[in-house]
Amino acid sequence: MFGSNIELPNRILSYKSALDKYNAIKPIRGRSVDTRPLARRSNDNLTIRQDPTTGDIIVRLYQTDIITYDANGDGYNNPIHLDPYGSVLTNRVMWSILGPHVNTHWADRYNGPGLITEVGGRYYHTPSYAVIQPDQSGWTLVEGAKPVEVPYLNRKEGRQALRDANYYTFKLWLETRIKLGVAEFGHRYGSSPFGWTPRTAVEYLRQGETGWAEISGRMSNSVPLDAELRSLREAVYEYEMCYGTKTVEYFHSYNEYKNAINQIQRIG
Repeated sequence: MFGSNIELPNRILSYKSALDKYNAIKPIRGRSVDTRPLARRSNDNLTIRQDPTTGDIIVRLYQTDIITYDANGDGYNNPIHLDPYGSVLTNRVMWSILGPHVNTHWADRYNGPGLITEVGGRYYHTPSYAVIQPDQSGWTLVEGAKPVEVPYLNRKEGRQALRDANYYTFKLWLETRIKLGVAEFGHRYGSSPFGWTPRTAVEYLRQGETGWAEISGRMSNSVPLDAELRSLREAVYEYEMCYGTKTVEYFHSYNEYKNAINQIQRIG
């Protein structure tokens, strides 16, 4: 969203609570449109309104409807519809209103799922919308989740690919030269390892000592050796197509989600 000058409202965990809140707020006088600020009276960037046709209660942040309390139900367990918008402010408002039952991790992400909605300790990919079902026994997500294809390494194939590419022999050669104090690394600014193209990495590994010298020369003495070797291994895995994909319906923890994002960004 466009800023952070928003006073966060209190919890609104049901349609009845949303309706009571709506009725308790007087519209701003002199407006052509019924405008009811949800928190600070002087700030109409966060408002609440009632749909005259359906009776739904809608929370609006700036120009985006982010929460809709469905009028159908007993008032306590009515479905709640969420419209993801990737911003830190939106996440703060969502937590203020629906936490701790719902926690949104909505962010604009070029590569990988960024609109994650946490419900009941599960992290769902909700790219378009999310429908939450409140219940005394525990809140659940009933609509809007899309599975995520997460790449994973076939370790057996990966080890064979490294053997075929002479990686292990290269690693022993490099470690020996380091112990002897004759290893020659390059000088490169930054803390990231060298970004190998799969074909180049495999070609140099298969050339023997001539290619190995080229590899060590592209490694930086300012980057941990483990990181440089990991980058080289991943290029070999990609060249030999050692990656498969698994379909994930939801993530069991935030760390599992972040690890999957890192894997997707590294491998694609």
